[in-house]
Amino acid sequence: MNDEMDGVTSETRAFLDSRPAPDLRAAVMGQIERLEPLERPGRPALLDRLASLLWAPREVAIRPAFALAGIGAVLVALLIASSGQRPADFTSAAVSATAPPMFVQFRLEAMASRVQLAGSFTNWEPRYELRQYAPDIWTITVPLTQGVHDYAFVLDGQVWVPDPFAPQIGDGFGGTNSRLTLLSPDTPQL
Repeated sequence: MNDEMDGVTSETRAFLDSRPAPDLRAAVMGQIERLEPLERPGRPALLDRLASLLWAPREVAIRPAFALAGIGAVLVALLIASSGQRPADFTSAAVSATAPPMFVQFRLEAMASRVQLAGSFTNWEPRYELRQYAPDIWTITVPLTQGVHDYAFVLDGQVWVPDPFAPQIGDGFGGTNSRLTLLSPDTPQL
């Protein structure tokens, strides 16, 4: 009985393999193309036309010069937007531009042969040299605009040290900086 079933199965497979499967793709696609879109009840014809206008595939041709000009305009707009100041920074900058500088005295007790001051107001370049006021006591007075300033002392051109008497914040590199906030009495409170 098993031999008969295997024989019938083999004959059926051979018969099916000898006949190609009908290709119905062309017939089905032809029927689909002839179909009319269904009307949606309650939807204005204007929206249907707008949807078909936006959704239907179209060939778009554009001159390369226009494409490059458009890309350039988008890049310029992005650069202008990204380089602009945030509103809080803008108001602070506007106030500080009109306000006179304030003189701030920086002081550090440290054993060093040279002490410099670097901060957000010097673009983190150690530009200010502190003077030795007394043994191991270094000081300098610097004009700063009002606002928030981060800073650190540089000992002997190598070691960056925060001010031990000022609030400290992380520098983003695993170290610590000091933070100073300067406001004049005339600054409006927000």
